[in-house]
Amino acid sequence: MYTLYTAPASGNGRKVHTFLEEVGAQYQLSRLDLLKGEQKNPEYLKLNPNGKVPTLVDDGFILWESNAILLYLAEKYPAAKLLPTGAQDRARVFQWLLFEQTTFRPPLSLLMRQTRFTPADQRDQKVIDQLWSEVRTNLGILQSALSGREYIGGTFSVADIAVLPYVYLAQDLGTDLSAWPSVVAYYQRLSARPSWQKVIAWK
Repeated sequence: MYTLYTAPASGNGRKVHTFLEEVGAQYQLSRLDLLKGEQKNPEYLKLNPNGKVPTLVDDGFILWESNAILLYLAEKYPAAKLLPTGAQDRARVFQWLLFEQTTFRPPLSLLMRQTRFTPADQRDQKVIDQLWSEVRTNLGILQSALSGREYIGGTFSVADIAVLPYVYLAQDLGTDLSAWPSVVAYYQRLSARPSWQKVIAWK
């Protein structure tokens, strides 16, 4: 049985949680309260020296970095077909996993920090405006990628599982997705999956 150390509102944690639900894996959740700093406890730092979530423990094997965990699990569950076998299709999935972590997620995470965890009188409006501009640009990239296809990698894959929590966050932060109709349809498709419905209900 897997143990997933995570927090309910963690987008990176939600990716792995969604994957485990998708494949029907046996797992248990070990909840960390990030606001209380439990991710910095010495016991947890022995598992993940970054002091972040998620961390997966698989029969003594410890792995952190959410997309690395997704790739590891995809290799363990080949029947789920969440990681293509063809070189080009596989590379496309890797491309979107990198895009999600390096480009799509960062401005959204910073916006959440600025607008939800920074006192109003300490917020930097210039920074906030720039972050929103980056979010809109990234949604445009996603819109183009979805032209003529239902999933960014061609078929449903770990790339979609990785992107979903951050499209959710974009909307949750107040983004009107209607300017990107293919993204709207994509989000509706993904968010209707039972795996995501179970993950998002965990509080």
